[in-house]
Amino acid sequence: MKARAGSITRRLIVTLTIGTAVFWCIAAIGSAYVFNEELNETFDLALRETAERLLPLAIDDVGSHGDHEPRALAHSLSRSVEYLNYQISDAAGNVLLRTPDAADAPADLYDGGPSRGFRTVGDFRTYSETDPHSGITLTVAETTDHRHEAIADSTRTLFWPLLLLLPLSIGGIWLAVRSSLAPVKRLSSEIATRDASNLAPIDASDQPSELRPFAETIGRLIERLKTALDAERAFAANSAHELRTPIAGALAQTQLLLAELDGSPGASRAAEIEQALKRLAGLSEKLLQISRVDAGLGAVETPVDLMPVLDLLIKDFRANLVTPERLVYLHPAGVTLMARMDMDAFAIAVRNLIENALNHGGKDSAVEIEVGADRTVSVRNRGPAVPAEVLAGLTNRFARGPTAAGGSGLGLAIVATIMRQSGGALELHSPAIGHVDGFEAVLRLLR
Repeated sequence: MKARAGSITRRLIVTLTIGTAVFWCIAAIGSAYVFNEELNETFDLALRETAERLLPLAIDDVGSHGDHEPRALAHSLSRSVEYLNYQISDAAGNVLLRTPDAADAPADLYDGGPSRGFRTVGDFRTYSETDPHSGITLTVAETTDHRHEAIADSTRTLFWPLLLLLPLSIGGIWLAVRSSLAPVKRLSSEIATRDASNLAPIDASDQPSELRPFAETIGRLIERLKTALDAERAFAANSAHELRTPIAGALAQTQLLLAELDGSPGASRAAEIEQALKRLAGLSEKLLQISRVDAGLGAVETPVDLMPVLDLLIKDFRANLVTPERLVYLHPAGVTLMARMDMDAFAIAVRNLIENALNHGGKDSAVEIEVGADRTVSVRNRGPAVPAEVLAGLTNRFARGPTAAGGSGLGLAIVATIMRQSGGALELHSPAIGHVDGFEAVLRLLR
C-alpha cells in the first residue's frame, strides 16, 4: 500500500521544533554542568575564606578563656551562618570548641582529615585550617543540601523557559516556513489549474531563483503540450469535418443500394455496410463535438433559460423514434432552467445522455428525462446495474461499460468536460436513484 505523502510545512515545523527543543535541552544540561562546577567552586571558596577568617578569632578566644564552652562559639556565629558547623581542636586532637550540631555529625567528619584542605564526607563538605604556631585546627563543615538546591533551582530556571519557547517556536517556525513556501504553493496552484482547457504559460518572473528553473521548464513543457494538443484538435476537427460529406454520400448510396437489393442475397451485406457507415458518421460527429468542447465551449457570463433547448431536443428525439412514447419527459409546469451555460454546449450534453440511455437501456424500456427544481436534469434508463469500479471510469475517453450496444465511448467524457467548463457537475448513479437497477446521469447546473 502506497504511503500517503505528508505536508512539507508540517514536516518542517515538527522537525525544527523538535530540533530546537533537543538543542535547548542539550544547552541546558551543559549549562547545568557548568553551574554545578562554578557553584561548587564558589561555595568552596566561601568555606575556605570563612575558616581563614574565623581561625584567628578562635585562637584568641581559646587563649583568653581557661574553661571554654562550645556554646559560646555557637552563640556568636550561628546567628549569621546557620548552615555551617565548626569544631576547634588542639594539636593532640582534643576538642576545644564546637557548635552544638557538630556533636551530632558523623564521627569521621572532623577527625582523621588533613590538617589543611577540603574533604567530602557523606552529605558534608569540610575545610580545615591549622595554625602553625599553636597547632590549633579549625574545621568548618556545611551540608551539601543547599548546594544541590541552588543547582536544582538554576537548572529549573533553564528548563522553565522551554515551556514558553516551544509554543513561540512553533508559531515563529510556522510563519517562517509559510512565508518561505509561499512561492512553492503559488507555483503549485498555478500548475494545478492547468489542464486541457487551460494551457496558459506560467509566469516565472516573481519566482525565487531556486524555483525559477522549475517554473520555466514546466512552462516550456506546457507550451509544447499546447502546441501538440492544438495540432491534434485541429487534425481531429478537420478530419471529422472533411469526412462528414463523403460519409454522408457513401451512406446515401448504400441506402439506395440496399433498396435496390431488397430481398436479394447481397442485401444483408449492404445492411452491414450501412451500419458501419452510421457508426463512422457517429464517431465523426463525436470528434467534432470533442474539438468544440476542448476549445472551451461550456460557460457564458450571463445566465440563460435552457428549458426551450431541452424542449426542442425532446421533440427532435421523439420525431426520430419509432416509438416516441419511449421518452418520458417530466418537468413541473412553468419551470425555468436558468444557468450560466452555453446553449449549444447544453444541447450537446443532453443529446449525448439521451443517446446513451437509448442505446444502453432495455430495447423497449422507457427513458425518463426529469427537470428538478434545484436546476438539475436527470436522464434515467432501465437495465442491469453497472459495477461501481466500472462506473467510476465511464467519464474517461473511449471508456465503455460491459455492454453489447454500439458506441464510441466518448459521450459521457464529452458531457463531463462540458459540465466542468461551465462550473456544474455530472453525477452518475447505478442503480438509478430510487431503483434497484438501471442507470442515471444527473446534470447539476451552475446558476
